[in-house]
Amino acid sequence: MKNFRWILLSLVLSIFQSIFTLQAQSKNQLPSGKVLHSLPLDTVLVKLSDAVENMDGKNNAQIKQELSVTLARAKVTNNPLYIAKVYQQLANWHYHSLSSENKDSVYYYDNQALLMLLKTKETELICRAYKTVGSDLDDIGQHAQAEIYLFKGLKLAHSIGFQKEINSIHALLSILYSNTKDYDSALKYSEMVVAAYKKDNNTHPLIRALLILNQIYIELGQPEKGLAATNEALALTAKLPEERRNSETINVRAWRGKTYRVLKRYDEALKDFEFSWEGMKKKNNGQADGWKGDIGSIYHLQGKHAEAVPYLKDYINHIKGKTVNNPDDLKNHYLWLAESLKALNQTDSAYIYLAGGKDIEINALQQESKSLRNELRVKYETEQKDQTIASQSGQIEQQNKIQVLSYAIGGLLILLLGGLFFTYRNNQKKNLQLQALNSSLETTNIQLDKRNTENELLLKEIHHRVKNNLEVVSSLLALQSAKIEDPEVQDAMLASQNRVQSMGILHQKLYQSEHLAFIEMKNYFQNLCENILDSYNETDRINVDIEMNEVELDVDTAVPIGLIVNELLTNSLKYAFPNGKKGSIKLSLENVDKDNLSLKISDNGIGKTLNTKAKGTGFGTQLVDLLTRQIGGKLVQEVNDGTMISINFKRQLAA
Repeated sequence: MKNFRWILLSLVLSIFQSIFTLQAQSKNQLPSGKVLHSLPLDTVLVKLSDAVENMDGKNNAQIKQELSVTLARAKVTNNPLYIAKVYQQLANWHYHSLSSENKDSVYYYDNQALLMLLKTKETELICRAYKTVGSDLDDIGQHAQAEIYLFKGLKLAHSIGFQKEINSIHALLSILYSNTKDYDSALKYSEMVVAAYKKDNNTHPLIRALLILNQIYIELGQPEKGLAATNEALALTAKLPEERRNSETINVRAWRGKTYRVLKRYDEALKDFEFSWEGMKKKNNGQADGWKGDIGSIYHLQGKHAEAVPYLKDYINHIKGKTVNNPDDLKNHYLWLAESLKALNQTDSAYIYLAGGKDIEINALQQESKSLRNELRVKYETEQKDQTIASQSGQIEQQNKIQVLSYAIGGLLILLLGGLFFTYRNNQKKNLQLQALNSSLETTNIQLDKRNTENELLLKEIHHRVKNNLEVVSSLLALQSAKIEDPEVQDAMLASQNRVQSMGILHQKLYQSEHLAFIEMKNYFQNLCENILDSYNETDRINVDIEMNEVELDVDTAVPIGLIVNELLTNSLKYAFPNGKKGSIKLSLENVDKDNLSLKISDNGIGKTLNTKAKGTGFGTQLVDLLTRQIGGKLVQEVNDGTMISINFKRQLAA
């Protein structure tokens, strides 16, 4: 009788549990933890995936807790596929619930999922995981590592004929190369994506691919081709389902308006922008301030400054405090507003927005610089990990010191921003005083000339401070190197110190030059070579001849050229003249024709053996290859009574 009661009680409890589960499913809600984790692990993963996709902010904490419990449960099974799927959902949870400042969390969990999947034979899932990790790395600014992971995924996708993933990775490579300003490579992969989607008649992805292609054409100075791409995308919107057609048409016409703006076809651009703005107001119950900026820009460019000001102000006020994906676009809106206000004789307000635009530009440059430093640091740490894997305690100590150095650099950047802020405030006060004293047109023109001079001085001050901060970084590296006994580590630290100093010399030349956008390369090379010879104590043994006329390069080209010369000259000093042998190195930068330049560096040393593994860590060789690609150059090596390396690249014309 007692056994019958227990059986009956168990049956009733089972029925109630089933009813509760069905009710939760019918309401699209996540069951309670007790009910959820009584289900098979496969079922739990499906329910958690749906819950993550439909998070509304109210149950985020519950979902995170259930994911943590499920991860522990998956680890007990020792099944890497289950563990990987939970890690992927944790990455998705962070993606949907956290701000863009926490992209590192998304990358961490996606990378953990990849490591688990590599223990399985799930080739398609591994391919997708490589793609996802590559995209995460691109988002956090580690572009070189992102490229490696994307190409691993692409190679795997080709090996199994996974065409859908091939197209997706090609699209991500196009975005990656656009982010690194390698627009020729971006164009190559973007055109491959467009061709593939056309072949498959895949309308919606094709529209998005054509919009990306449009932006690449604009960056390459081919806006007419960009316009053709957007018109093709607009025609394709007619094939979309009705519920998607309207929103996609709004988006495409907005991008076409931007292309018309580049082409200076302002009336057509205004029609597209107004169409998209009205469409967004209907969708968002009249709230569409974020779309006003483009309309204001056209009024400004047409000289209708009074009409432009309210649109531009509404856009800037709407975007304040939000994450900006395109700082250049926001900077342009600040400058357009400043110019319109100046045209309306509202010079005080104009200067405020001009300063705001400059702040955005400086911040973007600092973020790009930070991304490059982080990427170099990751490469360095990876190489050191391979060399010191037997000494974990030493590795941890080294990483802690690098972290302290990063904090120090961050502090210096904060001080720099503070100094710029007070400089802007002082300039504003001076301009107000000048405005009170001058009222005539002639006096106003003189005032504007003075302000231009102050802006030039301010830019020189910025270059000066950047140069000083780079010297501080170089000194910190020197202090760090002095406390390290490993000669290989010391050599790597010295190489890093020379790279920082090469950029510091460049900024010194900028603030000393009358032309703030170009560098005279012969004098720069002389200072750079003297610095490198002095750092290696080779002034008496090695002679460097710089045989070239004066050549000016833009800053974006001069930086990678300086780093390339630094690496090649350092290699010659280290490997071309062994056992105290004396020698000479020749360096030149010459015009091949009006559009192309040739950089040559040669020595009369023992000569390099071609097609052999690079000596040392090989990081310098990788850096030279990466920088050569960045400037669109071609590297050629010749060995004949020494080693000669030449790099031909295109000249960037002055604006």
